Amino acid sequence: MVSKLLALEAYPNLRDLDFRILRGVELNMRHHRWVPLEDIARFARVDVETASFRLGKLDDLSLVRRRSDIGYIGYQLTIHGYDVLAIRALAKKGVVEAISTAQIGVGKDADVYVGVTPAGEKVAVKFNRIGGRTASRKAAYHGHVFQDKRHTSWLYVSRLIAKKEYEALTLLSPIARVPRPIAWNRHVIVMEFIDGTELAELRDTDLSMEEAREILDTVLDEYLKIVRFGIVHSDMSEFNVVLTHDGGILIIDWAQYVTTDRPESYELLKRDIIVLLNAFRRRWRVEKRFEDVWPDFERAWLESRGEV
Repeated sequence: MVSKLLALEAYPNLRDLDFRILRGVELNMRHHRWVPLEDIARFARVDVETASFRLGKLDDLSLVRRRSDIGYIGYQLTIHGYDVLAIRALAKKGVVEAISTAQIGVGKDADVYVGVTPAGEKVAVKFNRIGGRTASRKAAYHGHVFQDKRHTSWLYVSRLIAKKEYEALTLLSPIARVPRPIAWNRHVIVMEFIDGTELAELRDTDLSMEEAREILDTVLDEYLKIVRFGIVHSDMSEFNVVLTHDGGILIIDWAQYVTTDRPESYELLKRDIIVLLNAFRRRWRVEKRFEDVWPDFERAWLESRGEV
């Protein structure tokens, strides 16, 4: 995870040529682990000396990394360089005009910042960040996204996961309480700004047992609609439920969703319900037995598959 968005510091110092060079590195990473300098220069339509000079500046800004012990001089895009390309694309499309430099949310796979649209609307900008020290664990979480892909770049995996979550939010936002998606580019999703607090951030004394029971009932009702629609969250917990300041709830973080036609969705749904019930029992002493809740979800799962 990064504590600040380094791309925002670099952004004002970049010229059109720099963006073209970064794009050249990005595209050629499909074919090379380390992209040859000559290929980048050819894509950017400049001579090798100019490309090398600009890449040196980009390296200083931590947007690319350089390697010369592989028989040639090669470059890779860093996560910060990927951030820059996504921000530029979203800005050129008129989706965002500004992004804060401080995080408003940190997950196991993403950082979230406040953005502002050209119309002055506040939005949430989520940067997916897969890889690094916990890459193997994260691959296990998201393996179904890229198991059939031959490409192993973690930047590309981050892109696939962002695309997957954007698709889920697009499907679910008309029928359930999930964040409304606005745009997606590379590994970044722009969605409505949520004025609220994750349940995990609440102290146990912040909710009475009665208040917690009402919230749990609301979450289960919403999730039941989603399962009947044909989707299983597969990572439901107190960390992925937001209590909005107007008293409602939102279910967030859909990057790991699976459709109910997948055979593993049944056990994932079971796990979701158990984790949710255990969290409310542990923290707010809300007693709701799995045996009482599960039949409705099992039926919804079967209905979504056309089996009842």
